[in-house]
Amino acid sequence: MMSSCRFCLSWFPRFVMAPLALIGMTMIVAAQQKPAADAITGRILGDDGNPLVSAMVQANKAELSGPNRISRLTTTDDEGRFRLANLPPGEYYIAASAEGYLHDYALATERSAQDNRLIRPGASVIITLKKGAVITGRVVNAEDRAVVAVQVSLEYVRDELDRPIAAAWVEKDELTDDRGVYRFFGLRPGSYLVRAGGRGRQDREASAYDSDAPTYHPSATREASTEVRVGAGDEATGIDIRYRGERGYAIRGVVTGATDFNHGTDIRLTRLPGGSRAGSTYARAEDKSLKFDFEGMPDGEYELIAERRGSDEEDNGAASPPSRVTIKGADVTGVEMRLFALSSISGRLVLAEGTTQCQSQYRKQLSYVLPIAHREGATKPPEEQGRPNEQGEFTLRKLDAGSYRLEARLYNEWYLRAITQPGPAPATRPVDVSRQGFTLRPGERKTGLIMTVAEGAALLVGRVIPAEGAQLPARLSVHLVPAEPASADDALRYAETVVRSDGSFGMSHLAPGRYWLLARAASDAESPPAAWSAENRAKLRREARASKVEIELQACQRVTDYVLRYETR
Repeated sequence: MMSSCRFCLSWFPRFVMAPLALIGMTMIVAAQQKPAADAITGRILGDDGNPLVSAMVQANKAELSGPNRISRLTTTDDEGRFRLANLPPGEYYIAASAEGYLHDYALATERSAQDNRLIRPGASVIITLKKGAVITGRVVNAEDRAVVAVQVSLEYVRDELDRPIAAAWVEKDELTDDRGVYRFFGLRPGSYLVRAGGRGRQDREASAYDSDAPTYHPSATREASTEVRVGAGDEATGIDIRYRGERGYAIRGVVTGATDFNHGTDIRLTRLPGGSRAGSTYARAEDKSLKFDFEGMPDGEYELIAERRGSDEEDNGAASPPSRVTIKGADVTGVEMRLFALSSISGRLVLAEGTTQCQSQYRKQLSYVLPIAHREGATKPPEEQGRPNEQGEFTLRKLDAGSYRLEARLYNEWYLRAITQPGPAPATRPVDVSRQGFTLRPGERKTGLIMTVAEGAALLVGRVIPAEGAQLPARLSVHLVPAEPASADDALRYAETVVRSDGSFGMSHLAPGRYWLLARAASDAESPPAAWSAENRAKLRREARASKVEIELQACQRVTDYVLRYETR
């Protein structure tokens, strides 16, 4: 069975290799009417107990993914019932979604190793979906008259645990009706900024308000706006906006460098500081000019990035370095975004011999492991970049120049043991790149990397409790630090995760061995795993040794009820 990365789960808000688990929903395995041996049946209910009609239900076979995946999709009837038929023997993840209710990914940060619930054909299940939140209000002008057909957008800025989103994005947008009313529903829990006016996405139809600077609820700039916080099922009404109608400004420029008139170039605009998305557009190729423009931008600091998609496997595409732009009471013109060829990484996955074999019903294959390249300093999680073949050979394409770390999404029973690359000539002895990572130059094709995985991974799931008379910090992380001196600088032996709101935590893909456990307050800002830095590894070891909380994990061991006491220092 595949699972998420062994480091902090917040780096992976979408689990590419993990099959669809039941996130934002509750499932009961029912012993009602027995379905056929090749079918999974059941009902989809809302959290009020009423059946959900035309809800989407999907079954995905647990051990298969990619082109060989087995998946079935259906919808519910008038009583909320569904039937997923013609299922080969095995175990399946079942996911459901319905308009206005939280989708699979909505509570991804709350997922733990205990959420993996596998269903076999012949079972009947009941799935309860949580209703999403609603934000509604009215847009009026200074005379209290409705502003009709103005674009209203939601920016998702804090998650359910009140953690700031590293690069806030527009969750939804729509036009006001003839009363100036807007209504967004099915929203994930968290905090939002509501804005009206401005162009935003440049690919939508033009409107009369595109050249205006956005007005944020209640009637302010973004910096002075008021956040709207909602939980599952909440309805925030009266979130009105008094439209200011202030002039915005334009950013205009041209794309140069490694261009290709047969393939579009996308340009993203983000605000500084913070990196929230301000807009997106594309460079026009029709007239061979590759010009672009953004309208309706207020004064402030911005960052532009241009990216051209590759034409084939030999062309990784191209991207520009970030370009900073300052708007101060006037349009900004003549911006040049120069594209440089993107890079790639290729190598091979190797399964170490002689490791402990864990009990499993799956035939594990290297082709189902997903290598992941993290660029240090990136403002968004990495996307799926390429899968290995049956021999474990992989290529990760379309990578920006910069410093990188490699990770992998693995079967639950596997862990990542080593990452090496060929050393300098003439000896070419393998060099460990897991400690410090490696650097890619523009257009570089780095080859020969070896990622060694081993069987026998352990699982650690538990709960953090406060010391007597104390309480847990709002944001807390748990670190697993190798206790053996020989592993002090082995970055792959360290693990960390964010503690959830109920104090629970979970870490998987852990190498057998002795560890120290450490719970410590974490900052609000997203950051890479502490073990990526030699300085931080040394600091973690000092703190963990002083905490004197030791645990020894055996090969294939599953610890599911560990209790860790948080001591203030």
